Amino acid sequence: MLAIIDFRADEEIVLNLENLGFKVIKMKGFEALSKPVFAHPDMLMFIGGDTLFTHTDYYKSAKEELDLIAREKILKIVVSNEKIGDKYPFDVLFNAVLLECFLIANLNTVSEHIKDFAVNNGIKMINVKQGYTKCSVLKVSDNAIITADEGIYNAVLGEEKIDVLKISDNFTDLNGYNYGFIGGASGLFGDYVYFSGDITLHPDYKSILAFCQKHGKKIISLKKNSKLYDLGTLVFL
Repeated sequence: MLAIIDFRADEEIVLNLENLGFKVIKMKGFEALSKPVFAHPDMLMFIGGDTLFTHTDYYKSAKEELDLIAREKILKIVVSNEKIGDKYPFDVLFNAVLLECFLIANLNTVSEHIKDFAVNNGIKMINVKQGYTKCSVLKVSDNAIITADEGIYNAVLGEEKIDVLKISDNFTDLNGYNYGFIGGASGLFGDYVYFSGDITLHPDYKSILAFCQKHGKKIISLKKNSKLYDLGTLVFL
């Protein structure tokens, strides 16, 4: 089992992941991106099916880590030469949410490679205005999400196959910004939703817990007595 995280993750979080049986892979920073998020997995890669999508320049600097992920999980790597930068919208090429039958993303900013993946696999694309889609969405199951983003909430509300919970925003920290996002402070693996911080401190904890339980999930806080911190979505494989 792999846990892919920002190399700056708190040691308590890393230790807890290792104690839970995960092999932790710390991602290097990508100098093309803004420093606060330059090692966030949801800014660096997108995994769909048997393919890991990333940027060609990032692959050059993080080849060891990316090849390890691909080798461990038998993934092929597809690299993009699309324009990337530290300012929106050039920093969100890989920021998309993949559910069983849906891809949620800003279709004007997400990588063409990811859109092609959706088309080739018969996955319906849901367009949203929020370019930081993956950051903004906690995936609870292949048909259930949690978000504080009003636009994402409204976009998926009409989809019968997606259950969505709307929560309060601005309760996740991210150094360098006024706040972070719930999706960037969490990750799903198997029957568990993991949080980089203590989810019991969130004002909507009871609603989040009930929603996760509704979809057969348990929750684990990876750092007790600490406000949620946006490390970029915790990627588990």
